[in-house]
Amino acid sequence: MIDKKYELFKAFPAELEEDVSKVLSVLEATNKLRFSHCFKVNFRGSKLFIPERIYYNEPYLSSYSLLTDRQQAILNCLFTRHENGFIRENHVRKMMDQTSTYNWNVPYLIRLTGEYVLEILEVIKDNINHLDKREIKSFISENKRFYNTIESQVVSYWDCYYRSKYPEKRDYVGFEIIHYFNS
Repeated sequence: MIDKKYELFKAFPAELEEDVSKVLSVLEATNKLRFSHCFKVNFRGSKLFIPERIYYNEPYLSSYSLLTDRQQAILNCLFTRHENGFIRENHVRKMMDQTSTYNWNVPYLIRLTGEYVLEILEVIKDNINHLDKREIKSFISENKRFYNTIESQVVSYWDCYYRSKYPEKRDYVGFEIIHYFNS
């Protein structure tokens, strides 16, 4: 039986295939459901299929350190989709240090903006000046429907979980990020 993880090649541009292969070789599945359904986005003329959630153990630090910088960036992108919010947050922190070097992480970043974990949103906001706004704008223009969904999720999570703490929308970190993307 072919391991489903190799479908994750579709989560990155084709020119990264060799690096993605190396990253996938260090992943071990935690259960039979290795990743959930995928969201589809366009990225510079390619269609990417990125999982909503992955269910893989993080590789050992010794394996991580053997990866090249670009391979580590790929792994960080994948683990921003992990089922565990603490693991997602850890890899978002690492990913934010790499955003100016690797523009193919933009779809992952935009997707994270529509999530409910406040700490992840704070990491994005705290590092927002590292982002290439042109890349963000280009991605948004190529994925208007997807981005509208992200904006709706920001509104929904604020309304459901954070409205009492942040009665003014402008004070909620999700809106701050969206405002930056839209400005």
